[in-house]
Amino acid sequence: MKNLSYIFIISFLHYFIISCSPQKAEKQDATQTELSADEIHSLPDYAYTDSLMQGSHRVVYSITSQPDDELPEVVDEDGVKYKDNRFSLVITKDGKTLFSRSFTKADFRSLLSKDFQKYGIMDGLRFNHAEEGKLYFNTCVSLPDSDMSCPFFLTIGPDGSYTITPDTTIDEDALPTPDNT
Repeated sequence: MKNLSYIFIISFLHYFIISCSPQKAEKQDATQTELSADEIHSLPDYAYTDSLMQGSHRVVYSITSQPDDELPEVVDEDGVKYKDNRFSLVITKDGKTLFSRSFTKADFRSLLSKDFQKYGIMDGLRFNHAEEGKLYFNTCVSLPDSDMSCPFFLTIGPDGSYTITPDTTIDEDALPTPDNT
């Protein structure tokens, strides 16, 4: 019985080592890159609706996004092509439209470095919190298939006005600086 346990443990370790082999991962990455060179990549369509109470007011927000054929394609440094995205935000307060607007990377251009202007895509918009009658949403422009992003707050005022500001809640030293030349 003791020998059987050793055989099982050795077999399990052998299987684990083989299945985690870095050679497999490199081979898969190379195949994926070869396949992706000819196609245009895009994020899937997205739609989300939720509601909250602000005092006695019911606020409903809807976020939709889709790759937009009218926006310029983004081609990364490796020649891989991506469609940029258009995000739409509609907010109603007690059944009346408070805010309705679409956003693209161009809305953030003055806050982005040249690299993010050229290689970035808008890739997210989500509700963060409500405070003092304002609604705060997180959004970002990111380099596709990487962890490099420029995060922003989109703040909607109680009157339907909006502002876009850099999200400084993360380490500012990690953010690319805008190129104002």
